[in-house]
Amino acid sequence: MKRTAIVRAAGISAAALIVTIPATASALPKGPPSPLTNPAAITELAADAYTWGVAPEFVYRFLKYNALRTAPVNMLGGKGTQAAAWNNLATNAGDASVLYLNSMLDLSGRKYPSSQNGGTKELVLTVPPSAQNYYVVNVLDSFINSTGSMGTRTTPSNKRQTYLVVGPTSQYANKRTVRIGGKVFRVMTQDTNLGWILIRIRADSLVPSSNPASVNAVDETVVKRFALNTLAQYQKNRYRPIYPKTTSYPPSNQQIQRSEKWANAPAQATAFMAQLGQSLAQSPMPSRTTGIGNTPLKALPAWVVPQANAKKLYQNPSFGQERQLRLLKPLGLTAQGWKLPRNWGTDQLNALQAGYEKGDAGVTDLSTAVGVSAATNYWSFLNTNIGTYPNNLLGWAFRAVIVQEGGSANVPPDAVYAQINQTAGTAATQMVGDNTYSMTFMPPPAPGAPLPANGTMPPMVNDSSGNPKGFWSVHLYQTDPTESKAPYLTQASVLNLAYSQANQTVVSVDASADTITVNMPTWGGAPVASTPIFVGTGASAYGFKPNTPYYVATTPTTAGSGSTATYTFKVSATWQQQLSPGNVPIQGPDGTPTNMVDVQAGSGTLQWGPIQPVSQLGSQQITSGQLKKNADGSVTLWIGPTLPAGAPATNWLPSPSQAYYQQVYGKAGMPTNIRPLLRMYYPTPGSDTAPSILQPPSGATQSTWVPPLVTKVG
Repeated sequence: MKRTAIVRAAGISAAALIVTIPATASALPKGPPSPLTNPAAITELAADAYTWGVAPEFVYRFLKYNALRTAPVNMLGGKGTQAAAWNNLATNAGDASVLYLNSMLDLSGRKYPSSQNGGTKELVLTVPPSAQNYYVVNVLDSFINSTGSMGTRTTPSNKRQTYLVVGPTSQYANKRTVRIGGKVFRVMTQDTNLGWILIRIRADSLVPSSNPASVNAVDETVVKRFALNTLAQYQKNRYRPIYPKTTSYPPSNQQIQRSEKWANAPAQATAFMAQLGQSLAQSPMPSRTTGIGNTPLKALPAWVVPQANAKKLYQNPSFGQERQLRLLKPLGLTAQGWKLPRNWGTDQLNALQAGYEKGDAGVTDLSTAVGVSAATNYWSFLNTNIGTYPNNLLGWAFRAVIVQEGGSANVPPDAVYAQINQTAGTAATQMVGDNTYSMTFMPPPAPGAPLPANGTMPPMVNDSSGNPKGFWSVHLYQTDPTESKAPYLTQASVLNLAYSQANQTVVSVDASADTITVNMPTWGGAPVASTPIFVGTGASAYGFKPNTPYYVATTPTTAGSGSTATYTFKVSATWQQQLSPGNVPIQGPDGTPTNMVDVQAGSGTLQWGPIQPVSQLGSQQITSGQLKKNADGSVTLWIGPTLPAGAPATNWLPSPSQAYYQQVYGKAGMPTNIRPLLRMYYPTPGSDTAPSILQPPSGATQSTWVPPLVTKVG
C-alpha cells in the first residue's frame, strides 16, 4: 500500500537535514526485527513519526518538567501576582494578559511521592464565579486535544462550581453528572491517563495594584478561589474544597538540574522515540466507547468540547489513531512503547535521525506558512480544527505546529491566535527587533459594510458597557528555532516605563555594602533576583540614573513579615539571561547580574518602584483608558527598539535590537527575529454578515475579519 508522508500531505517542502550520528545500537533496548531496513524508507516514516508523535511526547516530557519546576503532579501551580514575563517561566509562549494556574495530570492511579494528589483517578476542581471575572479552564489530553472548557463563555455563573475530573478507567468515567455523598458533581472525563489543566484568568498587568483589574486584585478575588483536590480529600473535608496554601513551589537547585533533561525536545531521534513510547504506554489511546464516547451531541454537557468535525455523536478526540500507530510499527513503536529493531545498524539509525530532523523542519516550515497571504495581511491563524484535531494527516501536522508554537491551543470559540513573522510574506521582510513597525486598528465598521473587515478593532463578545467579556492583546516575542520553550517574551520589555511608577520610598541605603532596603512593592509581589526596578526622586544623589532600568542583583535578605517586611539587595545595571544554543536569551529566572551599581551615601529621599514590563498591549489598556487613541478613534501600536518620534509611550512595545544586546552581553550579531502574536479570547461567533475572526457558517471565506497590516517605519 502506498503511503503519503504527513508533512507532504500538509503541503510542506523541507529538505532532510542529514546528520550522521554515532552508532549507539548496543545501548538501546532491542525489539523484534523490522521488515523495514531501507534507509530512505526509514527516513520518510521517521518524519511521519515526529509529526504524529510530537504531541504525546511533549505532554509526557512537560509533565516531567513541570513536576520539577512548577508544581507536583495533579496540583495547581502558578506565580500568584506575577504575570508572564521575560524573567519567569509562566508557561510556553506565556500570555502577560492573564494570570496562569497550571496542573499536569496523571489520572491512572499511579502514585507520585512528591505529590499529595498522586495515586488517584478522580480530582475535584472547584472554580470561582465566572460571569463577571473572565477566565477559561482548558482541559487537555495527552495528544493536546481539548476535552473540556469551563468559564465565562461556556459555564457562566455567579457562584462557585465543582467538577469531578476523572481518568478513563475511573468508575465515574461514563457519567455526565454523578451524585456522591448527597452532592451532585459535573463530570469531566479525560480520554487519556495523562493530561493538562491550563487556567487563564484575565488580569491587567499594566494598571496600579489598587485597580480591581490589577494582577494583585485578581489574584485575591479570583485566582485564590480555585482548588484541586483528590475526591478522597474532598470527602474527608465534608465535601468542601481545600484551597491551596500556595501555588508557588520554588524548585531546589537539584530539581532545576534534573529538569533540564525535560526542558526541550531531544536532539536525538532515539531519545524522542523512547519518550514517545513511554507516553503511549502510560497513557493509552482511548477506544470508541471510553468514557462518554458515543454520546449524542445534543446531550453533551456545556463544559465538554466536541471532537473536530463532530456530526451527531461525541467521540473521544484521541480515538481513531490506531491505524497510524500500526503504520509506525516498523520503526519499533507500539502501544507498549518503543524498542530498536534488533536487525538495525548504523545506516538505519542515521536514517531514523535524518527523518526525525526532516519532520521537525517540515513542521517549522508549515508553522510560518499556513494561511499567509495578502488577503490576511500576512498574518497566519487557524480558526477551524484547532484545539481539537482531526485524526488525519493534516490534523496531526497542525497539532504538531501548535506544539512547536507554544504547546497547546484553545478551541476557536474560546480563543484564536494570529501571528506574523514577515510583513509581506517573504524572507526579505522578516520582522527583526532592530526595525520599527506600526499597526493601526481602525474603529469598528458600520453595519452592512463590506466583508471581510480589514484591520478594524478585533470583533469580540462585549459586555453591557461595550468592553470585551474576554480580551484581545498583541504580544511581542523573540523566536528561537533551537528551543522547544520558545518563543520568548523579551527583556527589552522593561525599556518602556510608561506604565510604571517610582513612588515608593527606599527604607535605607548602605553604601558600604552597596545595598538598598525596601518595603514590599505595591505591584508584582516580593522582589527576587532579576526583578526589574527603577529609581526616581533622589537617584543621582545615590549613584543611580533616574528613570533607567535596573535589576535586583542578589536574592533579597528579608526581615519581618507581612506588611512590615523589608527586602535588602544589591542592584545591577544589566542582567544577562542564559543564552540558548541559538544565542537567544532564554525566558526564565536564570541569569547573571552584571555592571553592579556602586551605591553612594547620598542624602534625602530616594524613591523607587518595580517596572511593569510592556510585552503586550490591547483591550485591557483601552478599558483602563491608558492606551492612546488617534483623533478618528483608531489605535496605533508601535514596535521598535526605541520610542518612535511622536508616538505615545503607552502604545509602544519595545523590541530587542543588536545594539541592546551589545550593551547587555558585549556580543555583536545576536539574533533579533521577532513575532507579534494577536490573541483574541472570546471572539465574536462566526457570521456571514458581521466581522469575526471565526469561520462564517457558510464557509465561503476563512473569516470575515483580518488583522491590520504591519508596516515597517522608516
